[in-house]
Amino acid sequence: MSWRNQPRDRRGRWTKTGGGLVVAVLALVVGAGGASTTAGAAGGAAGGGTTAGRSVSGSQGSGARVRARAKSTTRVVQRLRSRGLRVTERGVDADDDCAAHSYGQVREFFGRQPCTALYRALFEVRDGRVTVVVAVAWVDMPDDDQARRLQQLVDRNGTGNLTELTKEGRGPRSVQWTGQHYTSARDGVTFVNAQAEPVGSTARAIGLAESVAMAAVG
Repeated sequence: MSWRNQPRDRRGRWTKTGGGLVVAVLALVVGAGGASTTAGAAGGAAGGGTTAGRSVSGSQGSGARVRARAKSTTRVVQRLRSRGLRVTERGVDADDDCAAHSYGQVREFFGRQPCTALYRALFEVRDGRVTVVVAVAWVDMPDDDQARRLQQLVDRNGTGNLTELTKEGRGPRSVQWTGQHYTSARDGVTFVNAQAEPVGSTARAIGLAESVAMAAVG
């Protein structure tokens, strides 16, 4: 996850500041996505949480069914648009060198355990006049165990992440990735995570960023 300003509680969970909107959207996303989740912190546990900053793992992680090697953003766009949001794709990139496109401890991990495929995407999502930017990364690992270890590492505070495309000259460079609106999922050998940032600091923009991050992984 991004290394900047990531408020967590003493159990490692992101400390949510939002209100009923985020809770309502979360219930909608979990109910519609069909993902298998268990209560818990998004901080390295194999089980998934059902709070902000959640992680989802196991064969039923619906968002992760899109493999990195599939190189498609269709399902993400469809999920977001099904919620009445306007979605613009700002950039995509496919590679098989995850170490070259990551940072922090995550980059060190890939130096020891290379991925087999990487696909990244950047979206601008609007709800009326409210805008958020969301970065999604899909990673295929050689086996389930390595994918699980990767998820545990990225989910931990301050360990790094796959490099957001804005840092490589794609999309608005002014985006500051805080990791406050983050979600991950795993399905077998594939790990996917999404993080969103609001354009503006209104409660509505922050709520939209939270719901978009969750919807992006299904």
